[in-house]
Amino acid sequence: MKSEIKKYNSEDFIKEFFNDSPKLNEFFKKNIIDFFCLRIEDLTGNMKPIRPSREESHTLIFVTKGSYKTKIGFKEYTITPNKIVVLQAGTVFSVAEKLNNVKGFICHFHPNILIGKFGNVELISEFDFLNTGNYPIIDIKTDSKSALLNIFERLITEFKNENTPNLNIIHSYIYTLLTELQALLGRTVLVNQNASYQITSQFRTLIHKKVNENLKVTDFAEMMNISPNHLNKSVKKITSKSASEIISEVKLIEIKYYLYQSQLSISEISYKMGYLDSSYFTRFFKKFEKISPTEFRKMIDKS
Repeated sequence: MKSEIKKYNSEDFIKEFFNDSPKLNEFFKKNIIDFFCLRIEDLTGNMKPIRPSREESHTLIFVTKGSYKTKIGFKEYTITPNKIVVLQAGTVFSVAEKLNNVKGFICHFHPNILIGKFGNVELISEFDFLNTGNYPIIDIKTDSKSALLNIFERLITEFKNENTPNLNIIHSYIYTLLTELQALLGRTVLVNQNASYQITSQFRTLIHKKVNENLKVTDFAEMMNISPNHLNKSVKKITSKSASEIISEVKLIEIKYYLYQSQLSISEISYKMGYLDSSYFTRFFKKFEKISPTEFRKMIDKS
């Protein structure tokens, strides 16, 4: 049977990949939706290997001891101490091994956690490392480690609170955590971005949502109630790339996900990406990668 890449909400992901243990059940009984923060050690022996999957939420994994291998997108990484893994919502990832000898923290939250608190739909997009395809691994500097440890510990304390966790505290500490990580990447969070930035952010979000529909710039402009010319100028101003180039980039990343982390045939991947003609799909891929999808998959298998 061909392996599909399934997208999970938080509840279904926990049911699928965590064992049904009294200890974990106690943690997840909280009356809070789409958030948890735990030590990796809390999951030792209770977390199954994760086959290629997507989540609707973001997950940050801070490793302090030990190491493990994971596939994110179309690359494999060895995660060692003082690194934070960023699993953006919608990113394909897998972990073939159990994390029995790894210590650290895992923080899982839905984008709505911040949107609900601050009433700003664009807020989450200001942290560009949460956009699919960006910065899957962040190196933690020695002078930043203590502050990050304190934030994770505070989030764990609140999540494990015997009473209902305080959402105001959770919101504040998640925002602080994201701001710290943004600073490590040398970026500044700008609360009031200009119109071009907002248009580009909305455009990127729509591409990821509609990536399997094989849409054009005119289609996205219509959805956003702006002209194609306005969309293209805004995107070019922020990214130095045309809107069509951004669409192609996102589509290529999605195709590579399937080639790397699924067993779907080339024709099945073509169909999932909205191409009725698999030969056109192959030409599109080869135009940018200089090799065919079949050759790309063979190259991955040999590596």
